[in-house]
Amino acid sequence: MTCSSSKIPVEEYTDNVLAENGALRRKLQSKVEAVLILSKELDHYRTERDQFKLMAEQLQDRYTALKKISHNMGQGRSSIFHEDGLVTEKFGRSLSQLLDESRERNKDLCIHLEDLRQKLADAQGDLKVLRSQQHKSRPSSGENTLFPSHQREELVQQLETTNLKCSQLQWDLQAVIDEKEELVTERDAYKCKVHRLNHELNSLLKSDNSPLVDIDTLVMENRYLQERLQQAEEEREMANQALGKYKSMLDKKRSKGTIKLGSTTTSGLVMSHKQVQQLLERGTSSQLPNTAATLAHMKSLCLGLLEALGDKSLALSHQKKTNKILAGRISELEQRLESAQGCRVGVFPAQLLLEGYTGSEVDKDVTKMFEDTGQDKESRRVSFKAEDVSEDTDKEPCKAQTPTARSALDSKKHSAKTPNQNTGKYLSGDSLPPQLEQLVQRALEDIRLEAQANKRRILDSGSLPAAALAHK
Repeated sequence: MTCSSSKIPVEEYTDNVLAENGALRRKLQSKVEAVLILSKELDHYRTERDQFKLMAEQLQDRYTALKKISHNMGQGRSSIFHEDGLVTEKFGRSLSQLLDESRERNKDLCIHLEDLRQKLADAQGDLKVLRSQQHKSRPSSGENTLFPSHQREELVQQLETTNLKCSQLQWDLQAVIDEKEELVTERDAYKCKVHRLNHELNSLLKSDNSPLVDIDTLVMENRYLQERLQQAEEEREMANQALGKYKSMLDKKRSKGTIKLGSTTTSGLVMSHKQVQQLLERGTSSQLPNTAATLAHMKSLCLGLLEALGDKSLALSHQKKTNKILAGRISELEQRLESAQGCRVGVFPAQLLLEGYTGSEVDKDVTKMFEDTGQDKESRRVSFKAEDVSEDTDKEPCKAQTPTARSALDSKKHSAKTPNQNTGKYLSGDSLPPQLEQLVQRALEDIRLEAQANKRRILDSGSLPAAALAHK
C-alpha cells in the first residue's frame, strides 16, 4: 500500500509538468503569432506613413507654387511706373514676402532632413539585421577564422580600388594606342611628302626640258578640287537624307504590319512615276476629293507636274550625252597635243609635277637617303682631312718652284677646291637638312659634269681654237 501511494504523486507531478509545458508552448506560439501580426501592422503603418509624407510634400510644393504665383501677382499689382520708364516696387512688402518664403523653405528642408535621417537609420538597422543573419547562417570553418570580417572588408575595398586602377590603365592604354596610330599615319604622310619633294627637287635641279608649272594654276586646281569635294559632300548629305526618309517610311509600315511597296491603295509609299500617273488617271472619289471640280483640277495639276518632270529628265539625259561628247573631244585634243609636242600633256599642273613619280617604294628610298647622307658626311670629312695633309706636304716643294709653275699649281688647287667650297657653302649641316644637302650636292655634281661635257663638245666641233680657249 505504501508503494502504490508513493507512485501516484510522481505520476501526477509529471502530468502536471507536461501540461504546464504544453501551456507554455501554446502561449509562446501565440506570442510569436502576435509579434508577426504586429510586425506586419508596423510595415503597413510605415508604408502609410511614407504615403502620407509624400502627399504632404506634394501639398507643400503646391502651396509654395501657389504662393509664388500670388507673390508675383502682388508684385505686378504693386509696381508703379514713373515718367522715365523705371519700375519701383514696395521694398518692405517684397522683403517680408522673401522672409516668409525663406522660413517656409527652411521648414521644408528640416522636414526633408528628418525624413532622410529616418531613412538612414532604417537602412542602417536593416544592414545590421542582414549582417547578423548572414553571420549566423554562414558555417564556421577554418577560412573564416583566418580572415575576420574587418579584414575581409578591407580586402574587398582593395579589390575594388585595384579594379578601378586596372580599368583606368586600360583606358590609358587605349588612348596611347590611338595616339600611336595617329602618329604613325602622320609619319607616313610626312614620309610621302618628303619623297615627293625629293622627286620634284631632283627634276628641277637636273635642269631637264620639262615645262615649268605656274603657281596660279596650282591655286586654281586646288580651288577646283575643293569645290568638287564640297559638291560631293553635299550630294552625300542629300543621299543620306533621302535614305533616312525611306528608312523611316519602311519602319512605319513595318510597325503597322502592312508593307506594300508600289501599291496604289496606301499613301506615303515609294512608287515610280508610271505608278503615280496610273493612280491619278484611274483615281476614284474615295482616293481624291469628292467634288468633280477639285478632282479635275488635281488631275490636271498632277499631270502637268509629271509632264514637266519628264521634260526635265529628258533635258538632263541630253545634257549627260553632251557632256560625254565633250569629254571625248577633250581626250582627242589631249592626244593631239601629246603627238604634236612629243610628250605627255597633263590636264592638271599636279600631273606635270608628279610626272614619273612612283610611290611604291617610299620606305626604301627614304632609308637609303638617310644612309647616303651619312656616308657622304663621312667621305667629306675624310676628303677634307686628306686635303689638309696634302697642303702641308706641298708647302716645301712649292718654295723651290718657279713663279710660273707655282701659279699653275695654285690655279689647279683653286679649281679643285671650288666645287668642295661651294658644296660646303651650300651644304653645311647648319643651313640645310641632310636630304636637301644630298640633293643639292648631286645636282652640283651633275652641273659640273654637264659643263665639262659642253666644253669637250665645243672643242670637238672646232668652233673655237684650242689656243684661244686656253688663253681664256
